[in-house]
Amino acid sequence: MSLPEPTPVTQFTVDSLRVVVHEDRAQMGRAAARLVERTIAERLRTHDRANVVFAAAPSQNEFLASLVASPEINWSKVFGFHMDEYLGLGPDHPASFRRYLQEHLFRLVGIPGGRLRLIPGEQTESPLQTCLAYEKLLRAEPTDIVCAGIGENGHLAFNDPPVADLLDPVLIKVVRLDAACRTQQLNDGCFDRIEDVPTHAYTLTVPALLAAPVVSVVVPGPRKAEAVLATLRGPIGESCPASALRRHAGATLHLDRDSARYVL
Repeated sequence: MSLPEPTPVTQFTVDSLRVVVHEDRAQMGRAAARLVERTIAERLRTHDRANVVFAAAPSQNEFLASLVASPEINWSKVFGFHMDEYLGLGPDHPASFRRYLQEHLFRLVGIPGGRLRLIPGEQTESPLQTCLAYEKLLRAEPTDIVCAGIGENGHLAFNDPPVADLLDPVLIKVVRLDAACRTQQLNDGCFDRIEDVPTHAYTLTVPALLAAPVVSVVVPGPRKAEAVLATLRGPIGESCPASALRRHAGATLHLDRDSARYVL
């Protein structure tokens, strides 16, 4: 049986972006998982695989738990990608995004290493070569679905306002993380001290993320409310990279009451 479809508090459209507000994080996670479940099924009706990019952050916990609970997804035909990774962290580091996705999704649904396309953050000697190799993968295996979040500074992946480029010519790059982004990683409990938060990371660019025909964005909690306001009511531009979602007809922004408090 498919995941139940929660009844939203409200839904509306801003430019091309569909916005759905849910009562709480649990309902938000279930609704986003239902959308991804349907999209994977639709893709597999006409293709032999679905390429899915996943975000890794505490904001994704309820969404990923609902995906894991779905009996309808044919995980044997899903290839897993992820959108960013700290420069210098190995896959077993407690804060590694690869470790997060293994623990919250990949191991639980049985996606083996042969169907994972993960960014090797520990590759620090020649990051440009690492970017070129991953870009080659993305071009050879185009993304079908992006499962994303929005940062407190309005970033998509690690495209923080100082380094974001809505017309970026590359699909992946190394970026310097801004202060607001590093502070969020600390507040999320990923690190004990701000000094421990890496200063640089690999990230898929905004054009790489928005190249997918379907983009599902999960943004819970009061700390994201100002970023949601900027995303939906501010100008479209690099000052709030997530505002680029408003140009994507296949994007859905899932909010809870807390994150939607300034736009209701």
